[in-house]
Amino acid sequence: MRFLCLHGMGTSGRIFEAQMSQIAAAFSGQHEFCYIDGSVETEALAGVDNYFSGPFYCFYELPTPSELQEAYDLIWDVIEEDGPFDGVIGFSQGGALASSFIMADARSQQPQQPFKCAIFFCASMPFDVASPAFTVDPTEGTCYYADTGKAIEGFDVTQSIPETASAGWSGTYDEKTQFLHRYTSPLSNPEKAKMMIPTTHVVGREDDYYKQSCALRDLCTPHNRHFMEHKLGHDIPKDRMSTTKIVNCIQQMFSDVMIG
Repeated sequence: MRFLCLHGMGTSGRIFEAQMSQIAAAFSGQHEFCYIDGSVETEALAGVDNYFSGPFYCFYELPTPSELQEAYDLIWDVIEEDGPFDGVIGFSQGGALASSFIMADARSQQPQQPFKCAIFFCASMPFDVASPAFTVDPTEGTCYYADTGKAIEGFDVTQSIPETASAGWSGTYDEKTQFLHRYTSPLSNPEKAKMMIPTTHVVGREDDYYKQSCALRDLCTPHNRHFMEHKLGHDIPKDRMSTTKIVNCIQQMFSDVMIG
């Protein structure tokens, strides 16, 4: 099988390949992994530059409609030039992008269904391109509907973008920047918010994105989703036991693909 591989924010395709090295080796050349770089050059994720040299990339700096659409366009371009692919693998932001892309395609008038399966490592929650865009007052934190300018009562931006409350948040925006809601937001559009293809979810118990990763799992159909939890944080474990468990989980997903 051929897989399109999407890295996390502030890393690169080359770094994701290193993260995936033990898992790829366990498959002994049975599958092909295509690692790409995001189109936006950015600063390294904290600590990454201690082990890897740049440049570092992301697929979008802010979850705006235009930036997410540009990320979708990048995936379609890669599929057209280097596809087809049987599945997609995403780490962190790459996982959020992959799942958002899959669900956006499912909602389109003519779904292309570009992937038969998906694997998510420490994925953050996807953004809903069908949700009503909103703006944020950077000083007061008040949120407004982008189309009407009306204040959104009782809505906290951290419900959709908790990263804005993090000390490591580097995104810059003003009162005109339009944001999308994550699927966990009460203002997201739940229509067709399910991934029907077989999926594998690998999450870190100590990961700050643990709850988001589990919420993404819950957006996938129960009968063909597979879940593996490890004791680390925002990373892919490389020890033999964890690698074996991850590979076995993925193999179970492959069986679902064959049945489907």
